[in-house]
Amino acid sequence: MLRKFSNFHYSSIATAGATINDLDIDILREYVSRTSARRINEEIGDKQELCKILGLVDKNDPAERRVKNYAVLMFSDHPEKLIPYACTELVIDMFGTKRKMESKTFTGPVWKQYYQVLEYLNGNFLSELVLRDKGRADNRKVANFTFVAVEELLANALVHNNYENGKSIQIYVSEKQINIVNYNKPLPPLRISDLNERSFFNERDTENPEIRDMFKSLGIIESFGTGIGEAKRSLRENGSPDLFYKLFDNNDNVTSVVVPVNEEYYMIKHGLKSDDCTGATFRTGSSLTFDFNAVIQNSRYSNNIRMNIIKLHEAIGTEIFGNSVIVNILGCSEATASSYIKKMNEELKVIVAVSGNGKGKYRFWF
Repeated sequence: MLRKFSNFHYSSIATAGATINDLDIDILREYVSRTSARRINEEIGDKQELCKILGLVDKNDPAERRVKNYAVLMFSDHPEKLIPYACTELVIDMFGTKRKMESKTFTGPVWKQYYQVLEYLNGNFLSELVLRDKGRADNRKVANFTFVAVEELLANALVHNNYENGKSIQIYVSEKQINIVNYNKPLPPLRISDLNERSFFNERDTENPEIRDMFKSLGIIESFGTGIGEAKRSLRENGSPDLFYKLFDNNDNVTSVVVPVNEEYYMIKHGLKSDDCTGATFRTGSSLTFDFNAVIQNSRYSNNIRMNIIKLHEAIGTEIFGNSVIVNILGCSEATASSYIKKMNEELKVIVAVSGNGKGKYRFWF
């Protein structure tokens, strides 16, 4: 705790046993090409000279070979080999499948971890509905979790993490929330409660000032002290509940932020009525419809397949169904029926599996 008041930064000290040989020249050059550091002559072939220019070398080393912790975190291909658990772990609730939980670990330079994790979450878990209110010609969009909130809070976790403590950054994903955890508290004078109550932090210090500055050069951070506020704003505009930071005992060195799912999105996806969802705010008198036909028509499938999927939707409605129902409606084989279920479930994501009704049962979720 005393370190938090003494302006000590683990990122600024030399990594035990690490030299410029542990840094990847291609990663260094990619960083230079992506940032304002591109004014540095990219033709510099000497890695040691490039490391000196970027301030990565320990000045106390007469041989100018030892490098600092932030250099390893930013420019080593495998920083976790030198700084244990310098990685991001994704823990996924498999949403009712037989595999209850699944984990995925992202390694590499911390700035590349940011892009990889964000791309994975965006491609696999972030989604939005296109909704049309009855009596209105225009559509509106509702996301389960906003991209802005996830990107800002992920960047915060990477920049403010204590990489000395031997614990990875952890992200827990379920249908109802995304929970991002890094094992470090805000540096004084800020407290966890401030993160819940405020949106701008002009006095906030960081555990890793060099990583913060390099993230800003990369455009990951736009301006200091504003990320949490941007995340909160995006959730308000999406009609989502407020994000919140969990409060722990004063001795617990952890920051854990929760992004709740948009309640309207969750209810529509699961076919819930407003009175079936505690605390839900479903607008009275507003008949919401998902533009199913537009989604199907804009898919990559042939016209015949698109028409058959629309036919299934119209014939089945909200009923629970399996292969045999599709066989009866389309007059197709069991194998063809299975392929339609795979398309609608795994690719188009317009049906959900239903438990308690036998194996292989589904329903449209609106």
